[in-house]
Amino acid sequence: MSSAYSALQITKYLSYLSLPAKYHVYVETPHLFPKDEAALTVLFRCQITRFPFENLSVYYSATRQPNIDPDTLYSKMMGAGETGPTGRGGYCLEVNIFFHHMLRGLGFEVYTVGARNRDRVNGIPQGDYGGWVHMANIVSLPSGVRYHLDVGFGGDGPTRPIPLVSGAAIPNLGTQEARLLYDNISKESQRQQRHWIYQCRNGVDKEWNSFYCYPDLEFFQEDFEVINRFTAWEFLKRDLIVTVKFIRSGEEGEILQNQETLVQMPDGPDEVHIRGKIMLVNNEVKLNMGGKTKVIETLDTEAARMKALRKWFSICLD
Repeated sequence: MSSAYSALQITKYLSYLSLPAKYHVYVETPHLFPKDEAALTVLFRCQITRFPFENLSVYYSATRQPNIDPDTLYSKMMGAGETGPTGRGGYCLEVNIFFHHMLRGLGFEVYTVGARNRDRVNGIPQGDYGGWVHMANIVSLPSGVRYHLDVGFGGDGPTRPIPLVSGAAIPNLGTQEARLLYDNISKESQRQQRHWIYQCRNGVDKEWNSFYCYPDLEFFQEDFEVINRFTAWEFLKRDLIVTVKFIRSGEEGEILQNQETLVQMPDGPDEVHIRGKIMLVNNEVKLNMGGKTKVIETLDTEAARMKALRKWFSICLD
């Protein structure tokens, strides 16, 4: 399957990402973008620091039903016609489908999978896995290694591609680690049908929490159209307005007002380093710079929420 986006659209996307200087040459030749782990990591991190996870269309659009058509997603995030990027992202299906077609346009071998989430109690996943409500991209590199890419899981999402190697942990934000485990889930009667399970823990001495799982089964746009109808309704039922954007090194700016929130993280060989995340959750704006999450603003009115979206996320809905 080819990308839904043209070479010009992909060039505009790459320009907006503010890639490290090493990758500028590929803005005009996107099909030559390197197909290795380092380049894929740069692309992933630029994506999650430019396009927030947000479910605003569920609450503020006329239909309250996000449109996940790839062309509609491009217009929503990158602007229509001569207009520029809007600051918008989307919820899991929106940003992952958008990213999927960018990956295809750049020449990556990629397919999508549907995933089952677990409900959370006080932020901790509990109980059995539910039905299909999430998705991820699987990229195969020329090296033969496959990677899990999920740019739409909000604050608990990975900050880099994760190799599909069972039990291999990667560093995430601050002291957090993430991994995939290839195992059975409790409901399965056919024990040969294992799932990839996405897990996180908040330190090497902490327990792993299992957030979602998926079988190695390709899903298509038509499958996600079905999932989209339920997931939008589920957000409305939970009455949860959320926007999450990761912050890259060098772009902290005025966000870093409280220096005690910083955790010193050594810069590794990565060319884009994730420093933290800023989150709007209903009536609060929260900041996490690799340590504890702190509330930095309380929103008393709807007007205050609109102002906060403009101030912290450059999103204008009114």
